[in-house]
Amino acid sequence: MTAILGISAFYHDAAAALVVDGEVVAALQEERFTRKKNDDEFPIHAIRECLAAASLAAEDLDHVGFYDKPYLKFDRLLETHLACAPRGFAAFREAMPVWLRKKLWLPREMRKGLGGGYRKPFVFTTHHEAHAAGAFFPSPFEEAAILTFDGVGEWSTATLGSGRGNRIALSHALRFPHSLGLLYSAFTTYTGFKVNSDEYKVMGLAPYGEPRFVDAILEHLMDLKPDGSFRLDLSYFDYAAGLRMTSEKFHRLFGGPPREVDAPITQREKDLAASVQRVTEEVVLRAARHLHARTGLRNLCLSGGVALNCVANGRVLREGPFDDLWIQPAAGDAGSAVGVALFVWHQLLEKERRPGRRDDQSVSLLGTAFDDDAIQDFLDTTRAAYTKIDDEAALLDRASQLLADGKVLGWFQGRMEFGPRALGARSILGDPRVPDMQSQINQKVKFREGFRPFAPAVLAERASEHFAFEAGRESPHMLLVCPVKGEQRLPAVTHVDGSARIQTVDARHGRFRRLLEAFDRRTGCPVLVNTSFNLSWEPIVRTPAEAYETFMSSDIDALCMGSFLLTKDAQPASLAAAPASRLETLLGDLLASPCCGVAFEWGQAQLGCGACGRRFAIEEGIPRLFWPHDSHGQGEDVTEQVKAFYEETPFPNYQDHESLRSLIDKSRRGGYAHDLHRAVSFNRTVLEVGCGTGQLSNFLGVGCRRVVGTDLCLNSLRLGETFRSEHALERTAFLQMNLFRPSFLPESFDVVLCNGVLHHTSDPRGGFEGLVPLLKPGGTIVIGLYNRWGRAMTDLRRVLFRLTGGRLRRLDPYLRDSRLSEDKERAWFADQYRHPHESKHTTSEVLGWFRACGIEFVRAVPSVTLENAAQAGEGLFDPEPAGTAFERRLAEWAQVSSGNREGGFFLMIGRKPLAGVEPGSGNTSA
Repeated sequence: MTAILGISAFYHDAAAALVVDGEVVAALQEERFTRKKNDDEFPIHAIRECLAAASLAAEDLDHVGFYDKPYLKFDRLLETHLACAPRGFAAFREAMPVWLRKKLWLPREMRKGLGGGYRKPFVFTTHHEAHAAGAFFPSPFEEAAILTFDGVGEWSTATLGSGRGNRIALSHALRFPHSLGLLYSAFTTYTGFKVNSDEYKVMGLAPYGEPRFVDAILEHLMDLKPDGSFRLDLSYFDYAAGLRMTSEKFHRLFGGPPREVDAPITQREKDLAASVQRVTEEVVLRAARHLHARTGLRNLCLSGGVALNCVANGRVLREGPFDDLWIQPAAGDAGSAVGVALFVWHQLLEKERRPGRRDDQSVSLLGTAFDDDAIQDFLDTTRAAYTKIDDEAALLDRASQLLADGKVLGWFQGRMEFGPRALGARSILGDPRVPDMQSQINQKVKFREGFRPFAPAVLAERASEHFAFEAGRESPHMLLVCPVKGEQRLPAVTHVDGSARIQTVDARHGRFRRLLEAFDRRTGCPVLVNTSFNLSWEPIVRTPAEAYETFMSSDIDALCMGSFLLTKDAQPASLAAAPASRLETLLGDLLASPCCGVAFEWGQAQLGCGACGRRFAIEEGIPRLFWPHDSHGQGEDVTEQVKAFYEETPFPNYQDHESLRSLIDKSRRGGYAHDLHRAVSFNRTVLEVGCGTGQLSNFLGVGCRRVVGTDLCLNSLRLGETFRSEHALERTAFLQMNLFRPSFLPESFDVVLCNGVLHHTSDPRGGFEGLVPLLKPGGTIVIGLYNRWGRAMTDLRRVLFRLTGGRLRRLDPYLRDSRLSEDKERAWFADQYRHPHESKHTTSEVLGWFRACGIEFVRAVPSVTLENAAQAGEGLFDPEPAGTAFERRLAEWAQVSSGNREGGFFLMIGRKPLAGVEPGSGNTSA
């Protein structure tokens, strides 16, 4: 037995592939383990999984190959920056640390990554040799022409060559800085997308535009030759030595600066995408025709990142001179791990190659698999609601019925895909006949741009019935675009230009094939919408836990994992109610009259107290349950002052949030909301007191939780409710309430959040004591307050602002952030420096509140001791020691400077003991 490990790492999309006696046994990307999209670190986890698939250890490996020659790449880096000196010094300085630490010492890094078990030499191919090997050796062709295009390897950016038998040879190359991949990436970043990640978005956007900039690109940016070679005018670009892709000259040519990431997409961006796409297709077609003329070969193999441009691939197949083509399914750097391993086996060890009718990459189903026992162990641990259906025919019948009913189905079966496409193992599926299925999945499942198309998976033998695709031809890896026949029949998979990125499904796809057959029997349609099982900012799911997390974090209706079926309507937090009765279904078992503390009687647009009969209106979808406390209405009443302040000076509204995706993006970037999402389990009931405009409540309600946001200020609540209604967040509700007279039954909530309210009341401790009874036993409460010491700098600035009329407001660290909108600046300044009332507290004081109410201390943010802060990194609800009073005081003194930007704000988190369990004292020492 000969075992060969191929590795790609340190540049983009790290991966590992294991070849045993010429067979690709396993191939995985590191991102699937670390959950960092396109992770480029050394693929430790992927290597372990590859070895485990063959029951091998590192010392059992005969050869380890790397897909790149680092010294040649370093040569290019030095030469480029020296040629551009001194302008390129900033980029050079940024690049050097990782080169000096890791990339120049790859054998050392690889031995370390292999745990010291591998002691034999390493093999280094060139970057494009690995691409070419990954394209040809797994292909079904005895001989074929080879074409590779990407950003850049060592020096090459494109290569021409051929493969015959067990050998490949590259004959021609295009060299850096002239690169089709970098040209496309320049337009990617210019149109407001992320380079080396979002190029496929530009391809998807292109059909919405007109290619009106093609002449400008060919006249100014590139000198394109008949053979597909070209030279770029580098004065329009900045990637050779700068820290950005495009220059000011580029911006002037195309009518202005790049689109900001969150800015609306205009016709200019659509036309730019259409133009660079058209040019890319022309370059690839010319190169393919030239290569065919040179080699005379009938078949073509493609790899490199540009080979993921399936529109260009489709044109090469339809309009090019080759009879057939095969594209590496993981055509980017990940696929080169397969390439280098097979290069060692065939070309260096001279092992015979026996190509078959189909490829040797097992339709790229080369990753992790989980059996029913592993899936059930997870589901039982999570206490998820599921049904196990052991009979496969019954399981597929139920799944196909859900799809025929217009439901969105998460599909988790067998071995995970290798490469960027979902191929029926980790997929989200839908009925392609449903007109709004595309927008439904884009907006409420994937949370991504609405223009993005979805691919059809079709029974291989039926493909030519629905698509302009030659009968008998295969596209199992979803890498070809072709026209749709009778596009009105399949609206969910038909792009705006009448095309679709097709996947043909045959017996090698296992249970996914049988699901398509079941759907065809039920509906007469052999096609399903097939998109990757992930939220748009995450890698494809690998484990049952990740599949469940994605299912519960989005509007996927059902999840089929192995033999297990989960439906969203069976989850405790789901609502099975008509819109008219949504509030009663959501709140009926939670609400209590604030005047008498008893359950309500629900009526038409009003609630009636079950004791005294008093009526409370429901207006604009918001129950008006405000009830005054004893001192309300008096001149010094803080509640009335604060209520009036926020009515006059509301929090920033949703003007920056035109979609669920933008709300989620902001919440994830904010840190606290993201940490809450991870800490608050699904199917929990959550109360946010003082929710403001409800952005946090709406964010938490996107997942399968029941969330109630309350506030005094109707202006803010209306904004939250409007957003909730527009985006159909059915598990979230807003109501007006006085926290001193809460409108809920005792023990109604798993989590109570009171992030920034108590310090704006006349009695913070009393407010806290009134919220504790609302917690279920075992529930968690989070309160936010101002720290007495951390507030010192804010108090000093307040005096200065008062003396100068606010003219020195840039002294505030938060207001120095140039990215803030005018509304956010105004709201922050008013809240921090003009609020009618605030109180300040110490952590020891709040721990006293916890003890008095029987609440166990969990943790604080920032930590209550300096030692805890040094060991930070746990989950938001994971416990930490409370330390001594002296240790807490030291941490508070540090807040004078470290808490300056946040205005001395801190969180204290506690847990209510389970019934019959005495509160612990270990975490609440004085």
